[in-house]
Amino acid sequence: MKNVRIGLQLTTLASVVAALVSAPGFAQDESSGRSMVLEEVLVTAQKREESLQNTPISITALGKDALEGMGVYEAQTAGDYIPNLVIQQQPGTKDNYAISIRQVATAETSLLNDGTVALYSDGVYLGRSTGAAFDLVELERIEVLRGPQGTLYGRNTIGGAINLITAKPTDEFGFRQQLSTGNRGYFRSVTSVDTGKFGDFSVKLSYAMAEKDGNVTNSAHNNSPGETESDAARVALRWTPTESFTADYVYDYSKRRSNPSLFQITKVRDLHASMGGAITQQAAAYASRDRKSKLSFHISSDNNTSSDIDAHSLTLEWALDNVTFKSITAYRDWESEGNGSSSNEFGSFLADGATVLDGAGGMLPAGTPVAVFNAGRISEADQFSQEIQAMGTAMNDKLKYTVGLFYFDETVYEDNPQQFMMPAAIAYGAQPQVVQSFLCMDPTFSNPYACVGKDTVLYAPIFIYGSDNKSKAVYGQFTYSLTDRLDATLGVRYSEDEKDVFLENSTIIRDEGIERVTADNDWDNVSTAFTLNYQWTDDVSIYASYSEGYRSGGFSARATTADAFQTPFDEELVTSYEFGWKADLFDNRVRFNGAIYHYDYEDAQINQFTAGAGGASSKVVNAGESEADGIEVEITAIPIEGLTITAAYGYSDFEYNSFVTTYQDPDTGFSDPSGNIDIADIAKVQPPKQTGSLIVQYDFEPFSFGQLSARIDNTYTGKRNYHAMLNKFNESGAASLINARVSLAGISIAGGNLDIAAWGKNITNERNREFGIDFAALGFAGNSYKEMASYGIDLVFDY
Repeated sequence: MKNVRIGLQLTTLASVVAALVSAPGFAQDESSGRSMVLEEVLVTAQKREESLQNTPISITALGKDALEGMGVYEAQTAGDYIPNLVIQQQPGTKDNYAISIRQVATAETSLLNDGTVALYSDGVYLGRSTGAAFDLVELERIEVLRGPQGTLYGRNTIGGAINLITAKPTDEFGFRQQLSTGNRGYFRSVTSVDTGKFGDFSVKLSYAMAEKDGNVTNSAHNNSPGETESDAARVALRWTPTESFTADYVYDYSKRRSNPSLFQITKVRDLHASMGGAITQQAAAYASRDRKSKLSFHISSDNNTSSDIDAHSLTLEWALDNVTFKSITAYRDWESEGNGSSSNEFGSFLADGATVLDGAGGMLPAGTPVAVFNAGRISEADQFSQEIQAMGTAMNDKLKYTVGLFYFDETVYEDNPQQFMMPAAIAYGAQPQVVQSFLCMDPTFSNPYACVGKDTVLYAPIFIYGSDNKSKAVYGQFTYSLTDRLDATLGVRYSEDEKDVFLENSTIIRDEGIERVTADNDWDNVSTAFTLNYQWTDDVSIYASYSEGYRSGGFSARATTADAFQTPFDEELVTSYEFGWKADLFDNRVRFNGAIYHYDYEDAQINQFTAGAGGASSKVVNAGESEADGIEVEITAIPIEGLTITAAYGYSDFEYNSFVTTYQDPDTGFSDPSGNIDIADIAKVQPPKQTGSLIVQYDFEPFSFGQLSARIDNTYTGKRNYHAMLNKFNESGAASLINARVSLAGISIAGGNLDIAAWGKNITNERNREFGIDFAALGFAGNSYKEMASYGIDLVFDY
């Protein structure tokens, strides 16, 4: 039935495009200095510089001016404006992000799992999205490719790829200084110097620093949850001894000290509130009212995370008559350490005397610091990669090809201790009476309610794990021009992945859990792609594509038994069918791009969270068969002189066809003793179905002293679930943010140009949830919240 629906949609859209092709053009007004046509956007998504409109894939490209207008200095922010892209910050750190495209989500951001979306910085594959969210110094363009990518890229991914392209050294001397300041102590400075060419060399030097206070006040420390301080330096060296040979060496260093966003207790299950002690009942009272606006908390630990990145890359390019050879060699080291030993470090609050029966008297004195869980983390990842490419033409330029070899070697390590609070009557309720009496200090050893009204600390496992990962691949893509207007593209890839892992799972106090265990496995895959691209007119093209994606299997880092850890989950496969169009209409005053797709999945990797008297853990399971349908549409128009409107919308509908796993009662949070059942009809999907944005910008008639522009934009993210399982308190509503900016550009001063801008983000001060966890049988749930309203001023001087 879905395939029929897709066919009807394709037919309808083809008719729409055909109608637009024959639409009459607008007369262009050239009396003003303002442009009345949309500029050509150049991308390198297919390893060659070409027009976005001639690239037969679903792609969004944001250039430097667009990024500055959006205030995008970190990769996460760009996700708000790109359809069907969601970049989700994870709790416990400011540097951990889960990236999804078209609802193809990463099961868990564990260092043992591969992501569904590949990140590339100037062609270098970044093995982990964790640690990749630092200040993007010298960012010139972001390209987001949707759908499986493998026949043109070093790493095979099922969701898509994000290319981060930075500015290269220039032949002329240049200087650029950007200063930004705003509320909550926000300050950012970026300094960039181009030395110009001396001999065969040119160098670009950059340094950035930023700091910002958090959203809330911590009564125990000067630092506050959500605050950040970062430094980033970059050296780019280019050597051009001949016209045909270029060598680019880049060194990047980033350091960030941050406090994670505050994770607030927002729900305690009724059963736990009725049987728990003072802490559980206080937490229930605390969560019984809307606490999103509470801005004062007590977190006794320093609770900061320090992350460092060192990265080197060397790109060699040799251009001959009909072929160009490229070598990309890179090394990257990332280390992160967060305080996790304090019982008030994570998931804590300050008691205010309220109880479940609001106003009936406090269970704890007001001002008592209360914690229900905490977690710490020490993480390390270092990677080496080597990629060799050959790109060329043949058969009188009718054939274009790219072939490549890829090697990737990575070592990861993480120490992740955790601690939880739980009502003693629930934690020990299955134990014999004498054991309950002993654990709950009943001197009579006969009281059947000895544990009622008391809480206990569950010292969950200290998850210490690591892995040596290796990946090898050979790939190629060939495009042949069948006619002047019709191209056919064939791609193929072979991948091999090897993982050698270990896990130590002990407890903080008890000498239990499993000793160090090891496991290893390997996976291989052949994936293909085929595309037909038809240039309907000079301004309109359509394409249809078939592609296959693959994500290697792996091991569950937070397993609590040796068998569970040593049993790998399977690789995930996806088959994609896509129809898309690119159209520049009405004398290039309207750009209308879009795509419709259908996915068939096999063994989707899903994170399954479980909790109980033994603490909390999670594992990755394969969901069997599933499918998804969706669409992306992007429209940019200049309806009148000076006015530019950009609208983007993405919709994706993911459904499980089969998903046999342990059933978890959404009301109680406990697993059903009946065993595995098929939950395909009721399982949830993590990323939202809908995303969208609307940008309206007006460029005024130029003044003698500069160009005045004003813009306002609205971003929208639909309802989302933070985990795929059936936890009841694990959702967020739709979120809509409004941002605004006014700028005056091109002010001549001191031989250079000065740009001034005033901006506001989330100007309506919406309190939207950033992330959530329902701890199921532990009895409580919590959320972190996005940044509140912010505003500031940017100054940029270019010489």
